[in-house]
Amino acid sequence: MKRRPRRKRKALDIILVAICASSLAAAALIGWTILHDGTVYSEISTEAGAAEGGGIDWEALRARNPDISAWVNVEGTPIDYPVVSPREGDPQGFYLNHDFDRNWSFAGCPYLDPRGTADGRHALVYGHHLNFDSEMFTYLRDAWRQEKFDTLGDMYWSTPDGGTVRLHPAFSLSVDKSFAGIQRFDLSGSAETRAWLADLSAQAGARAEGCDDLCAHATRAVTLVTCTGNFAGGRARTLTVFVG
Repeated sequence: MKRRPRRKRKALDIILVAICASSLAAAALIGWTILHDGTVYSEISTEAGAAEGGGIDWEALRARNPDISAWVNVEGTPIDYPVVSPREGDPQGFYLNHDFDRNWSFAGCPYLDPRGTADGRHALVYGHHLNFDSEMFTYLRDAWRQEKFDTLGDMYWSTPDGGTVRLHPAFSLSVDKSFAGIQRFDLSGSAETRAWLADLSAQAGARAEGCDDLCAHATRAVTLVTCTGNFAGGRARTLTVFVG
């Protein structure tokens, strides 16, 4: 009668070892895939910077994927990526798990909300939180905290038609993913854009020094969106707004 508990413990030990082995294998696979994705984006970045006279080689990017809409680079962060627009017929969130080449991917590819445009008054860009600060928009997961926000540099937002513009980090906030305030794509002019930004900035967890002045003179905004916190997948989203 005393041997049964030992057999049960042994069986439990075997199960736990199997679970740990499976978890390690899954983690290794995810890590390898993210590393591979990073290599792919480094290659794309090299291709994009090969235009004569500097600038971005939009023709090369279009040849690789006609969904290309913009390129985003944020100083002081690892964010330096192509931005795509989902094509008609793509499932919602297609680029959350597909890379720039439209292959399945853990990292995905930053993409525009289809209700806006890259050269519009407000461009809303989604990017993954992968638990690695060096990948996608993970660096921004806690940008709504002032100490993290203060590490952000300016954004360089490049598009085929609009060239490259420099935008300044204005504010960041953490909200529920259903937050309606950020979903504005029908701004009719500078006055409406500035009023909208002033309202949003009043709700921010982190603000730039001189935020009110930045918003009062802005004519456009680009918002980068990712999951809030240390782990992805919850309802909270960090919205980091750059203006110019």
